[in-house]
Amino acid sequence: MSTTTSHQEFEDASRGFDWLFGDDIEKAKEVLGAGTSPFHHLGLGTVIFLQAALGLEHGIMADAAKVLAQAETKTKEALRNQPRKSATKYPAGMEYEVLQADAVILLGLTQALSESYSGYLKCLYSLNSAHGSFTKIYKRVFPNGLEGYPTVASLASTSSSLAASANSTPIPSRPASSVNLAVTPATTSSASSTSSRGFFSRLTGSSAASSASGASTPVIEPDGALEELIVYGAAFGFGLFNLVFSMLPAGVRRVVGIFGFHSDRKLALQALSVAAAGKGIKLLMAGYLANEGELLRQLGVMLDSLEARYPHGSLWLLNRAKLQRYNNDPDAAIATLQRGLGSSRPVKFVQADALLVFELSWDLLVQRRYEESAETWLRMTKLNTWSHATYTYLAAGCYLALGTPEGTTKAKALLDTLPSLLASNRKMGGKDLPTEVFIQRRVSFWKTKSERWTNEGRKGITHYIDCVRVNPAEELAIFWNTHGRIPKSTAIAHIHDFLALTPPVDVDTPFKSEEEKESAEGVDLDTPDEICSRNLLLGITHRAAQSYTHSRTFLLAAIPSSTQPVSDGSKWLTSMAYFELAVLDMVEAPSDADKERWEHAIEEAGKHLDKATANLGDADLSSRLESRIAMLRDELELKKSMLA
Repeated sequence: MSTTTSHQEFEDASRGFDWLFGDDIEKAKEVLGAGTSPFHHLGLGTVIFLQAALGLEHGIMADAAKVLAQAETKTKEALRNQPRKSATKYPAGMEYEVLQADAVILLGLTQALSESYSGYLKCLYSLNSAHGSFTKIYKRVFPNGLEGYPTVASLASTSSSLAASANSTPIPSRPASSVNLAVTPATTSSASSTSSRGFFSRLTGSSAASSASGASTPVIEPDGALEELIVYGAAFGFGLFNLVFSMLPAGVRRVVGIFGFHSDRKLALQALSVAAAGKGIKLLMAGYLANEGELLRQLGVMLDSLEARYPHGSLWLLNRAKLQRYNNDPDAAIATLQRGLGSSRPVKFVQADALLVFELSWDLLVQRRYEESAETWLRMTKLNTWSHATYTYLAAGCYLALGTPEGTTKAKALLDTLPSLLASNRKMGGKDLPTEVFIQRRVSFWKTKSERWTNEGRKGITHYIDCVRVNPAEELAIFWNTHGRIPKSTAIAHIHDFLALTPPVDVDTPFKSEEEKESAEGVDLDTPDEICSRNLLLGITHRAAQSYTHSRTFLLAAIPSSTQPVSDGSKWLTSMAYFELAVLDMVEAPSDADKERWEHAIEEAGKHLDKATANLGDADLSSRLESRIAMLRDELELKKSMLA
């Protein structure tokens, strides 16, 4: 293959990604599918991988795995037939080595999407086969480490010409670990590193604050499209390689550790930030954010640029809405999503549009627009095949929240469809989906409660829905961190609903009504599970309402006691309460607090995260909470580095 041909094939494959980022998924697949080069094969595999990752549809996951395996084979052939003369400053065929390694890591990640241990083990096998490749690639492409390479943060600062950026102190990059996933370059000085991690993540993740260009460490600048592919492709693959290891379930990581593999999450996120500064995909996910205002500004700058190039791209619309929500403007977020889903914008990337509907459903729910939220959850059942039981369960909770006979009737009808939906859903890796396990346990809990109430002589119990008091949609929303970022007025409205349940709370909250509900039939909540769940929701919403002292009281009360244990289906409450306490530790500290105050907050938050981790066990949706714990730990480390 000649140098000219290689360049032409790369440029042609790049056109496919322009179509992808503009949401024309079929045109992207047409362009990439028409080519026979490794660039086209990996590009097509990446597009189908995105469809699989965003839609979590079984058939598409199988297609993605097949195409990515073909891409790996194609790059192997190209390596065998590579020309002797290199087309870049790197060794001949380096671009194909990067493509092959990236194909392997994407294949492994596709296998991990099953959320089953068999999928995780297949992912581990893929990662193991890529280990040597990434070690060699990182050493060649980044002989002096990542320090000095532009990141999303430095580019955002440059584009907005912030005067303050000139005074910022670069944070040195971490060299790759010589013990595990990479080799420490001989030219790199001993590392004392506090590489930062911040806001732009999760698919490619990225560091929020990294070293500025112009650092003393020599940087090998890419020259031309192929060298950009090598540099940014190496950073992407190496970063994702480490990040996937760090995000595997604790049990799998312990098995991995036996073989001497350990991830470097911070370095992974910095490498992904370098990749994102080139040409990448930036998706947003966050909890507490160190240096929040600056990070939100950086994301805004990036989105301005992306939206100008791809005005109809679903991913950019999604992140614009997330940015608005994080800036405490949920009504603007809802308007953005509804505009993006309007008839004026053609739907060409169904899986990405489903993300817009998914996000809109949550936003409408926490803004108490329950009927609209229910309708959008049911719309999700027509957009993908992931878990119709979950969407239906959430829609039922929204209808129930209306508090009307009509709403209850609709909720009951939807709940009655759950058994058939759960039975018909194809199981991933032979196991039920985590959300569906959660749903089954909640339904079982309500059925037991309704039988008990009937035996106690309670009147009007004709269906288990008649004993549901803690709203199921509000409860499941905790796992998606929806109530943590809502306006104070909305938080207070939620608080009033939770406080209206009996027995009354014994906390002197400022939002407590003078009139307390009484019932001759008995109290609404008569199990430790329900009492702790209500306390957790009250703790989260009091924090959103900036009533921090009362938030802490409720969160501590949400931790089940040994004398009044909760059922197996509510074991998640312990870890979630400790996690929310860790968030409160950081949020409660004033922005202008001195170093000693911040250090104390970080220490307390770390202790609460340790307890959250220790109590995870096999609790429902533990992998989702485990990921949130890891992200919050990263923010604590970033705050430490800022204090230093």
